[in-house]
Order: sequence, then structure tokens, then C-alpha cells
Amino acid sequence: MEQPRRESLLHDPIGQYPTATVACFDPTCGELPRRRLDAPRTVAFLEKLAAAGAEALLIGASTGQGHLRTVEELKEWFLVAAATRRGNAMLVALLRPEDGPQANRELARLLAGHGYDVAFVRPGCDLSSSAEDTAVAENMRPAVEAAAEAGLAVGLYSIPDVSGMPLRPAAALKLVQSPAGQRIVAIKVTEADYDSSTLEFLREERLAHLKIVQGWDPHLARALRDGPRFDPQGRQRCGVTSGPMSLAIYQYLHLLKAVERGDWTEVTAAQEAVTQLFAAMQDDPRRFADLQRAKFVMGLGHPLTGTVTEPQWQRVLSVLRQLPRPADRRRLARSLDLMGDGPLHEELAALGA
Repeated sequence: MEQPRRESLLHDPIGQYPTATVACFDPTCGELPRRRLDAPRTVAFLEKLAAAGAEALLIGASTGQGHLRTVEELKEWFLVAAATRRGNAMLVALLRPEDGPQANRELARLLAGHGYDVAFVRPGCDLSSSAEDTAVAENMRPAVEAAAEAGLAVGLYSIPDVSGMPLRPAAALKLVQSPAGQRIVAIKVTEADYDSSTLEFLREERLAHLKIVQGWDPHLARALRDGPRFDPQGRQRCGVTSGPMSLAIYQYLHLLKAVERGDWTEVTAAQEAVTQLFAAMQDDPRRFADLQRAKFVMGLGHPLTGTVTEPQWQRVLSVLRQLPRPADRRRLARSLDLMGDGPLHEELAALGA
């Protein structure tokens, strides 16, 4: 029997898909060469995000270094997240084609049986960077089918910083027109060039029934402003899935309320503050920010196979201190101090007061 929330997503993706989803950090503990998931800290973090007002939580994304996890590590993370008290917050997961059909069938069944509603699939890391649309679609198809057969709603995902190449509308359309395509409800786009990625998905009329989810945060305001222009009924065609929302929950909730009011001046100003923090964690402006630096600031541990250095986290704090609008500074400091007991709690508490 179809789960009620999945059924509503399938019936009306644009109207029912969450406005904003937090791509969640992976609280860690232990030592190198490979740290491990800190299960109690993960539960506490996800529950605090939900209590703050997060509408949906994405587990297994690159924000939490999901692309570096083994299949067994992903299973553990999925199960830990499923055990949280999260109110009505939706659980979303990411499947990886390179894990193979059997592993993805097992993971999809696990997700469906533990309260997840949506599984996203991106192009696999095992594809050539020159792969054409047909090859990309065929690479993703077994994982899409695994999620669909398990009864999950399905999302497609373009993130070339991880996959090595983008998902294009033509490849997405091949999957949407396949037998499993009736369960596809959204396409998430995390690319640096808005015009050649998000805008192209919005313009493709054969994908007009799907939610287009902006994943490159500096483009968020533009996507939300464009969204209603690409729906015949003027509905919000675009959503947001954000890694920075893990570290900036209160700022994003403020920003989304400004969207609801149609206050685009405030949306732009609030987004600029996040963009400055985002840039503080970028070593290359063409690549997505290394948000694990903010994870450390929050007291959620170091990267799975690395260490955040003092100059890296100091750069984040330096930008936070220098934000020109005090309200942005307070909301972002409160967000970074979400756990209330991180290594920089005292300074963040002072900045957030």
C-alpha cells in the first residue's frame, strides 16, 4: 500500500515536494586514518534541525561526505537517522550507481522500510567524463529502478563536483520516460553555472511536472524568483536543498519567510550573508565549498578522512564577525551554535546574543 506522503508527492510533485531540504552533516568521532559516525551526536543534530523548523532532511549527500562512505557505513547512517524524533520532517536519501544494482536494491528496501520517502540518484562516479546522455541515463537506471520498485518517490540529481560530469535535461528525460519514471518527482541541480543547468531544466517543457531543486546556494534567490515563471499556474516550481542550511538553519528559515512575503530585497541581502560564509570555505570559486569546516565549528567533528585546520575554521569565524548586518551575524552565529556545546560555543553565543 502506498504511504500517504509518497502518494501525495507522486500526485502533485510541484505542490507537495518540500520547499527546503537540509543536506545534513555527518557528525564524526574517532581518529584517522578513518573516523566513524558518531551515532548519538547524529541523532542530537538531526533532532535539533527538525526542532528548529527543517522541513526535510537529506542523508548521504556530499555535505556529509556520503560519496566517501562504504555501503555498510551508509546503511548505518540511514538507520541512525531513521531512529530520530523529528516530528513531521521528511527523510530523504541518496543512492549511488557505482555501488551496483544489488546493493542499491538492498539500500532502497531499507529506506522504504524505515520511514524514508524519497531517494535521489546522481550519475555514477564510474562514468567517463565524456559520457553522452544515453550512457548517463543507463548508468543511473538500475538505481532509479531499485528505488521505484521499493515504493519510494525518486529524485534525479546533478552534481558534477562529485560525479565528474553533469546530468543534462536530455538524460533526465530518458529516465522520466522510462517505466520507473512515473515515480520521479524532482530534479536537484548543484552546478556553478545557473544558466546552463537549473535554467535549462526549468525550460524543458517535458519536465514541467517536476519540482526543480536548486542545490548551488549562491543561485538560491534567482531560482526561487524564476520558479513561478515556469509553471502555468504560477506555482513555485523551484525548491531548495542546501548543505549550508546545515550550518545556517535560522538564516535560511528567515530567508524563506522573506520569499513568502515577496520581499526580494531581503532575500538577496540575507543570501549574500550566507554566500560570504560559503566563499570563506571555498579554495576554488568554481568548486563547491568545503562545508566540513563549518561542521567542525559546530562541534560535530572532523572530516571522515581529514582534519580541519585552525586557519580554515578561523577564516569562517573572521567572515562571520565582519558581516555588515548585525541581524545576519546573530542568526548565523545561533545556527553555528545549534548544538550549544561545540569548541567555539562561547564566542558563537556572544555573537548570537
